Amino acid sequence: RNDPMTPLPILLIHSAAAWAPDAPRYWPKYGGSRQVRLLDGAWRYGFIDGWDSGFDSMNASFRPSDGATPNMTSVPSCMDVVAGGAGGYLGPRGVGLFRTSFRSPAAGSAVRLQFQSCSFYCRVWVNGREVGDHLAGGYVAFALDVPADALSPDGGGENELFVLADNRFNATTAPMHTGGDFWHYGGITRSVELHAVPEAGPLLWRAHVVPSSSAVEAEQPDGAPAAVDISLVLSGVEGGREELKGQGELGGKAESGGAVGGSPRCGGGAACPAPVYYFSLAFDGGEAVARNGTASGGTVRLEGVPVPDAKPWSPDAPHLHTLTVSMGGQSVTERFGLRRFGVDKATARLTLNGEVAKLVGWNHHTQWPVTAASPTDEQLDADIALLRKGGANLVRGAHYPHDPRWLDRLDEAGILFWSETLGPAVSVANTKDWAFFMVHQKRQLSEMIDNAINHAAVFAWGWFNEGPSDHPEACPAYGACSALARARDPTRFTTWADDHKTSGALLRARELSPMRGLMIDCPSTGAEPATSTRASSPSTTTPAGTRPSRRVCGTASRRRWPRGRRRAAATPSASR
Repeated sequence: RNDPMTPLPILLIHSAAAWAPDAPRYWPKYGGSRQVRLLDGAWRYGFIDGWDSGFDSMNASFRPSDGATPNMTSVPSCMDVVAGGAGGYLGPRGVGLFRTSFRSPAAGSAVRLQFQSCSFYCRVWVNGREVGDHLAGGYVAFALDVPADALSPDGGGENELFVLADNRFNATTAPMHTGGDFWHYGGITRSVELHAVPEAGPLLWRAHVVPSSSAVEAEQPDGAPAAVDISLVLSGVEGGREELKGQGELGGKAESGGAVGGSPRCGGGAACPAPVYYFSLAFDGGEAVARNGTASGGTVRLEGVPVPDAKPWSPDAPHLHTLTVSMGGQSVTERFGLRRFGVDKATARLTLNGEVAKLVGWNHHTQWPVTAASPTDEQLDADIALLRKGGANLVRGAHYPHDPRWLDRLDEAGILFWSETLGPAVSVANTKDWAFFMVHQKRQLSEMIDNAINHAAVFAWGWFNEGPSDHPEACPAYGACSALARARDPTRFTTWADDHKTSGALLRARELSPMRGLMIDCPSTGAEPATSTRASSPSTTTPAGTRPSRRVCGTASRRRWPRGRRRAAATPSASR
């Protein structure tokens, strides 16, 4: 929707005609049997008030029936409320309890729940059965799979969704919320999506589309690639992304979306050959072209796919393309842009599509009066209008992953975006904690990339705002984040905000690469333990029943106060 004061043509994509009534109002779009709808709206709500309420959010014996939800609230919204009901600074800290219902898409079918954010710590039940929790920061999207046997057995039957959100600073439940000079909001602050899962075959979850790595490296007359690398993310019901094993020989003609594997005679411990998946690709609503590929780690990868009538994306002309992938009756339409970031060899200045670019802009926090960290479309439109009025072509996402609606608008406005993980006030001890803190930091980074990789505006992945870069022992953590981001996406820069100037120890350990940004070669201060590599996989959540052993919620021993903020006032009421 356009703000009446900012009638910008680039914002027309947000008009009501562009989206189905209950569909997410941000990219991607879904079709066919790929049913997706928002669970936003009025939810029942209760709040356990106070830092020292004694309530343990990780208590394994807690059940939704134990949580009172006598009131109503809107989702998305923030539960940090002050006098008068307006979201704002110094609101109460505590535990929010949210309850709603949804209908099963079909008898015997599973579903996937996608939370665009749930802050700080989030724990989820469906029909009284816990389906998972999330500790990797309250500003990043994550998904939880709900198996069919947890749902109503009747097609279209009612199911109860119960969510616990804890906004207390705590090193166990909220390891990413280390502090900072801004208010950390709590609650279900962004949209909740319900995804139907097909009864047979994998779920076509997303198609990640980036300018072709080989094209990005090549020198081209116009400086912009004309081909893309595509990763089709296929997810099973259990465990999120999974290694898709051979299905055996299916016989007959392979239909679109079918999987034809090798011989079923793969006993004796031998791995079955990877199945072949059949699908089609259609750029910009054009003719669908049949393709096929095998899956590795749950992902089918296609490299160097030409884009018909390719047009470059830039701040002056932010042209955007779409790609529709259809497989087995499902379709996902993603939006992307063609551009190439680099470094001018003579001046070390950033280049865009082969031309030196001067970047001018601001930091951007998701903080509004009343709506807090859950802004309306009109508020986002107004901020884009202010940026354009100020001549900005750059925004830094301070200091956490941002709303996909905001990234959509930046894509359309031609404003570059620095996307970083939550993490002001990260300590040296944090960066050396490979068993816990860095596990969730790397998970947060992967989840941020998962949700934002298709946005043309994103030119850099970042982390550890003004962190301990002056300590050599922190170098392996910086290096691990850089290696993860560069392995996932070789088309963008990697970076961090450094307030130590030339005293930063990492300044001597980094080398600027024309394509991949900071290549970190740490001094001999130790390295990432090999056992921590599990965190670099793009898993989404902590499965139910695998809680951290350090259970200290509600106690003072592990509480952290945000740097530069006093303890929030809390009323003695137990619930409201």
